[in-house]
Amino acid sequence: MTDQRFTELLGKQLAGEISPDESVELKSILADNEALRTEYKQLQTYFESETVEDENVDQVFDRIRAQITVPVVSGLTVAKNKSYSIWLKVAAVIAIVVAGTLVYNRAAIFFNKTDQLVLKQAQTRATEIKTIVLADGSTVKMNSGSSLRYPEHFSGDTRNVYLSGEAFFEVKKDAQHPFIVHTEQLAVKVLGTAFDVKAYQNDAFTETTLIRGSVAISLKNNTRQTFILKPNDKFTLVGGKPNLSQLTYFTGTGTDKVIETAWTNHELIYKNNRFDEIARLFERWYDVKITFKEDELKMVKFTGHVDKETITEALNVLKLIENFNYSIKGKNVYIYR
Repeated sequence: MTDQRFTELLGKQLAGEISPDESVELKSILADNEALRTEYKQLQTYFESETVEDENVDQVFDRIRAQITVPVVSGLTVAKNKSYSIWLKVAAVIAIVVAGTLVYNRAAIFFNKTDQLVLKQAQTRATEIKTIVLADGSTVKMNSGSSLRYPEHFSGDTRNVYLSGEAFFEVKKDAQHPFIVHTEQLAVKVLGTAFDVKAYQNDAFTETTLIRGSVAISLKNNTRQTFILKPNDKFTLVGGKPNLSQLTYFTGTGTDKVIETAWTNHELIYKNNRFDEIARLFERWYDVKITFKEDELKMVKFTGHVDKETITEALNVLKLIENFNYSIKGKNVYIYR
């Protein structure tokens, strides 16, 4: 199941056609399987060094096969063609990967369709919040501009899902089948708990906050290091550097609110954030694109709360604190002095 998905994703990776979500999934598969990591490194080294576009495909087979020490597979032939596309090169690589997988894991029935893991995908647009229920009864509330890939039915020893963006998870407890959220940089492993994971592609950080239960976080580039979170803990990864802190509370509305999960109640709260950080929040919240005409404005810090305000109302509140101007043209917002 995993090997076949690896083969599919590897083809897209080598052809330069892999999506961000699929890239996260491929990294997760590689992180969990040393044998596949070895194959991947060998094949990637070959592919990146291959510069002669009209090389005979038979030679491609021979060179790859020699690198991964896989016996010749009878009946594996390719028609010769002086001008073949990049996808034909990828097909040569994938064919050998398939052969190698069969040799390395004789117990696996590689093409057994009943064992294939088909991943569904849920997405949210800007301004949209969506809740989905997984096959095990766990619920996932997705913030705007997010994507979640998950199986229709969980199988195997773990329950794996793949997140790009932000989501709040309430996981059904199952000690025998840990629940793992994979992002591009992290793997968050739980048994049963409530937590938030934030991993937007255009953010400089990845964040996990724990409300109840416990989670174990491992880094994709350092699987030997694990961070255990307790309730009210927050884990942040910035520039590859991990940091543990506490949840942030906001009292400006009269009652204490957890800033990291306020969005689940359709509230946007920021506390001592830079203007450019708030701008990214506004872009997802209001479905706009914000451009600063002066870089110095990006560094101005604000604290505030947005509930039902429009983008105009939200910016007018900020103008009471800092002197700046703005103009709105369709979905484009321009900030200037």
